Amino acid sequence: MEKINIEKQGRIIIPKKIRKNLNLRNGETLSIEVVKNTIMLKAFKSVKEFSSELKGCVKESRINPLELKRIWRM
Repeated sequence: MEKINIEKQGRIIIPKKIRKNLNLRNGETLSIEVVKNTIMLKAFKSVKEFSSELKGCVKESRINPLELKRIWRM
């Protein structure tokens, strides 16, 4: 566990070691959620990015990419 500070404008800096481990790049979008007094940050992918990463994974699948994304987040 790492300790970080909240800056004056509410900003936080994700330590380099964590960014590298999660392959987070400059300008990348994250989603933020509060779950039981815990702040959760997740890499955000658009439907287009998500579905393009799935191409070839499930041949001739009839699953809607939006439904698959919803299931994946569970």
